[in-house]
Amino acid sequence: MDERRHQASNAVVAGLLKRLKEEQPIWGHLPAQMRFKQELVRQVGVLRAFQVAAASLPVPGLQCLGKRRIRSLGEAARTEALAYTELWAGGEDFESPPPRILGPNDHGPFRGISRSAYLACFADCLVRGRSAVVLREDAALVDVEGEEGRHLPDNPAYDPGILHATPHHFWTMEPTAETPIIDVEEAFLLSGSHTLDFGHWMSEYLPKLAIARLAGLPPMPVLIDERIPGTHRQSLDLFLPERTATIPIPHLAAVKVRRLWVASNPMFMGFYPTTWDAAAWEASATHPGNFARLYQELGRCLERQGLSDPGRPRVYIARKGSRRKKLLQNHAEIEALAGLAGFHRIYPEDLPFADQVAHALHATHLLGPEGSNMMLGFFARPRTRLAVLTSPHTYPLADLHGIQQGLGVDYTVVTGPFAGEQDPDWLFWTDYRIDPEVFSAFLGDWAASN
Repeated sequence: MDERRHQASNAVVAGLLKRLKEEQPIWGHLPAQMRFKQELVRQVGVLRAFQVAAASLPVPGLQCLGKRRIRSLGEAARTEALAYTELWAGGEDFESPPPRILGPNDHGPFRGISRSAYLACFADCLVRGRSAVVLREDAALVDVEGEEGRHLPDNPAYDPGILHATPHHFWTMEPTAETPIIDVEEAFLLSGSHTLDFGHWMSEYLPKLAIARLAGLPPMPVLIDERIPGTHRQSLDLFLPERTATIPIPHLAAVKVRRLWVASNPMFMGFYPTTWDAAAWEASATHPGNFARLYQELGRCLERQGLSDPGRPRVYIARKGSRRKKLLQNHAEIEALAGLAGFHRIYPEDLPFADQVAHALHATHLLGPEGSNMMLGFFARPRTRLAVLTSPHTYPLADLHGIQQGLGVDYTVVTGPFAGEQDPDWLFWTDYRIDPEVFSAFLGDWAASN
């Protein structure tokens, strides 16, 4: 019987390894590994799953299995940190009003609960590339506050060091004490689950820098993920030029830090949410006034840099047609109409970060398809007019509208019909089209205004 079970277990493992290899080009490496770990634990149990994962996954430092209690990073910071500075407390109910919308939509009241903003320093921590989880003593410290985690169906196994999660514990895969890993005396942590993505860099990581600056972070090295885009690294020169070093964490590897400085995230993002319904969007809502204050701090950094004016007051922030989700299907037609109205098209990913910011900073009008590139509007000056093109699923945009409103930016949404298969769990990322006649009529009035 034991031999048959062993053979059956090996067959399960072989099948899951085959699926992992097939899914990586489709899902991406970390999502595919997440699914692999989840199914592995379900079918063969935690201990056997650890043996297989440690031997199979291209993640450094998976020598031992730990069971760590989950603790709130903020609670630990307030009670156990070597240093702690709070800018503001969380827990405040707020509501972001829906934006001005031209076209069909599903807007409505958008409510959230504000998060705290703080800078803290912990002694003797273990962190890992592409992870914001801090391992300290017997706990895994996670930036979650109040009840927000209950409203966001999540997948902690997305984290490269987490094998399995229960309501109160993480089963973590870690290096042993004898495993040679990087040992850093002191650093500020800017690693995390989503550092590769421009939208998350703009909404999570640059705001963390702003919190650290406002709280008086001393000059020190900054820990970043090895494979972040070059433009993300360039942003550090604008917003944290006084850092003493930039330390890339080897891809997914563990690092020991004797004094680790962390800033809270202004938004709750979780690890890898399963669905995006109204409750999930509201769980990740940002308090507009608080978030605006962070970008005002980043704006003061830009003033000291003296970025030159590109001389393009009307800027169309385009998304390339190769996008695999949320594609404006008739983008070429819409871009041509915008060009006739005097808009200069840019693809931000083709420009140095300072040039991206300069276009947003000096524009009078910013226009483009909704997406992470449009978050460059956070650098726009008060009275700038900003318009986004998107599908009828506009509900989440109240969050962005609230932020832009706090920054004094005029925010408008123009919608068009869905033009692709609609997954109710990922509706926000569905392709769409914009009616050329509606768009031209809108531009005639909107672009003429200052």
